[in-house]
Amino acid sequence: MKKENIIEKGVVAIKGITAMIPVLGGTLTSVWSDIEAIQAKRKHERLEEFYLALETEVQKIKEQINESYVNQPDFLDVFEQTAKHIVNERREEKRVLFRNILLNSIIAKGCSYDKTEKYLRILEQMNGLELLILRVLQNPSKFNRQNGEKIKDPNAPTPGYRNMITHTRTYFFIDMLGELLNASKEDIAESIYYLESNRLIADNASLSKLQTNGHPIHALEDKLTPKGKDFISFILCC
Repeated sequence: MKKENIIEKGVVAIKGITAMIPVLGGTLTSVWSDIEAIQAKRKHERLEEFYLALETEVQKIKEQINESYVNQPDFLDVFEQTAKHIVNERREEKRVLFRNILLNSIIAKGCSYDKTEKYLRILEQMNGLELLILRVLQNPSKFNRQNGEKIKDPNAPTPGYRNMITHTRTYFFIDMLGELLNASKEDIAESIYYLESNRLIADNASLSKLQTNGHPIHALEDKLTPKGKDFISFILCC
């Protein structure tokens, strides 16, 4: 994309966002100028992508915007941090998640600037496996179904046969995650440590196990902390 086209679209997006959140007017232009001065095409394109998507998303939620939250100087700091995270992030998935944190913060009731900044920092340090583990733990059964039932129920009825005996077995949290995500125990354990240290999942989740004659996927249930559930609600689309 030619630089002239990027600038033209970016300016249009700035005007649209400012019309809905006037306090952002000068900050949008300032961040744009800072990135333009770097003369890094990929960073400018990421910022343009952010502004265009932000304009569209804000339009959808404009009636829900918490005016007291967005009209304070601290909000400008939060916005600048979000923009910088996005222009420096090469993975598109995480750029979207950074944007989602900002969007959800401006419609949340009682959201503090400290909380938004904390969630931005946590996300910045997270790798793809850690994000994937959170998605699994949000709804293990659903994730398993959507990924072809990688973890199967050994006691599930077999068509044409009468199942007379059910077997009770012990399933380990780490083993189930590794099987579901096709990841090594070492990588899983390292990611779990980060998630536990940020209190997104329950303490000692990696050591947990479940003895059941039900589906093995239940070994992954109820492992998110209240903070973990809230964090996921912020990184998902508002």
